[in-house]
Amino acid sequence: MLITFVSRALFTALVAGTLVSAHADPVDQAPAPKTGAQSNVNLEPSPAVASSSPKKRSVSPDSLKKRELTMLRKSVTLTSEEETKVTPVISNYVDAVQAVKADASTTTAEKRAKRKELHDQYITNVKAVLTPDQAQAWETANTERIARLRAKKTSAAPAENTSEE
Repeated sequence: MLITFVSRALFTALVAGTLVSAHADPVDQAPAPKTGAQSNVNLEPSPAVASSSPKKRSVSPDSLKKRELTMLRKSVTLTSEEETKVTPVISNYVDAVQAVKADASTTTAEKRAKRKELHDQYITNVKAVLTPDQAQAWETANTERIARLRAKKTSAAPAENTSEE
């Protein structure tokens, strides 16, 4: 009885070990067959992409517009009239920034300057819709958000450098 129990336990351990090692070491396994939809897709990143930092995910203009409106709502309480006035301002700003980003004929410095100009105009247009108290609250919330992002960015940079060494 004891021998059967021990041999059954050893057999179970042997099978489990084989399955684990087969899963952990996929060198001898054949690659998965490609389907028709996947046959044109190159799964290997190009050397230029592989060596660079991770690519930023693209965000749709609609989600950017929604995010801007949400951030404005979080920092100030908007009336329905103010919201209907500020929505086209946000929409125009996001569309203009997307157009600048997509423009291949301009340099990075020119794009940055144009986006800064668009952002300054956006702030002016939004503040025109808000009351002075709301404008002050919105400006304070933006300043705090930018400070948080910069602090997060500077604290993340040393952590990345130490892991690479």
